[in-house]
Amino acid sequence: MNLMPKKIFIHDTIVNPIGQRGVMRCYNAYTEALIRAYPGQVSIYSASPPKIGGATVIPSLSTKVKPRIIRKRIAHFDNRFGAFIADSSSHIYYSPFYGNMYTKIPQVFTAYDMIYEKFPLYFPLSERPIRKHIEEKRACFERATLILCISKNTANDILDMYPKISSSKLKIVYIGVDDLFFQESPSKNKDKPYFLFVGNRSFYKNFTRFLMAFGKSGLAKDFDLRVVSPVDMQFTSAELNIIREYDLKDHIQSGVSVSDLALHEQYGHAFAFVYPTEYEGFGLPLLEAMASGTLVLASNLSSLPEIGGDVPLYFEASSIDSMIETLKVASQMPEAQRQERILRGKTRALQFTWQTSATSFLHALQTILC
Repeated sequence: MNLMPKKIFIHDTIVNPIGQRGVMRCYNAYTEALIRAYPGQVSIYSASPPKIGGATVIPSLSTKVKPRIIRKRIAHFDNRFGAFIADSSSHIYYSPFYGNMYTKIPQVFTAYDMIYEKFPLYFPLSERPIRKHIEEKRACFERATLILCISKNTANDILDMYPKISSSKLKIVYIGVDDLFFQESPSKNKDKPYFLFVGNRSFYKNFTRFLMAFGKSGLAKDFDLRVVSPVDMQFTSAELNIIREYDLKDHIQSGVSVSDLALHEQYGHAFAFVYPTEYEGFGLPLLEAMASGTLVLASNLSSLPEIGGDVPLYFEASSIDSMIETLKVASQMPEAQRQERILRGKTRALQFTWQTSATSFLHALQTILC
């Protein structure tokens, strides 16, 4: 790709790298793509300066202040200082996760989902951090020259919530699956077959309803349930009640924040991956499971049919009976049919690589850099 020399200012706005797994992957992939496309022209402004070769790293002012309460107070000056640098030295500003920096140069943001806005039952506006995040996101959308949406579903949600925002600002840039997940699992599962759940278990992730469905299905006699969470989460009282009611204690295992390699093995060895979520901006675990050669069962809501296509077995997220039926269909599926669906899943996942994503990202930026 022949690109005119342009200077790019990246504002590292990620505050929780572990919890924001998909956001962090976008940040790394797109930063590396920009460094390759614009050698010597990329600056990164960050409170946690990354060790990334090929970019000029500019520590924000708050990195020089140790007391946390003081760092919060100088956040405004952090943004003003960063904006001054961006306006005086760069042609375009990119943030992987919103922020409060106002620049004169065009601003580009990646938009992931509208979960807070769509689910006030789970995320009430009375909670100040949620209200601030929504206000920050809205302000970013309004001043953005370009909003990169990780799915058509996310783009449609933005336009539904903010109809005054021009659709011409929005471009679809699907995120990708790491190459590791396409590799063959190094060994086969010799233990009891298991259904796998990956992710946070709270709120819209719909785990409690899925746990109830697994218990009521009676499949625990033949299958275990394994759970992998990004952070250490003890089972809630509601979950424990279900585990006791259906005698699942010896049929459920949980893990915390495993490596990508271990996660790939968990996917690859699973009888099926189950994704009962009520809402996703994209649904990366769905594709990781498909790439790993796993049968996928998923809710039929938000972005999941867009990303999964006709590969997963879909169920209604609000219906325990629908989940039970789908679990039983999967458990009774002839092996030839199961393998055919798994193969289609791998083929589908190949459409969503980080190389493809990075290329789409650069093409989108070119529309305002030319």
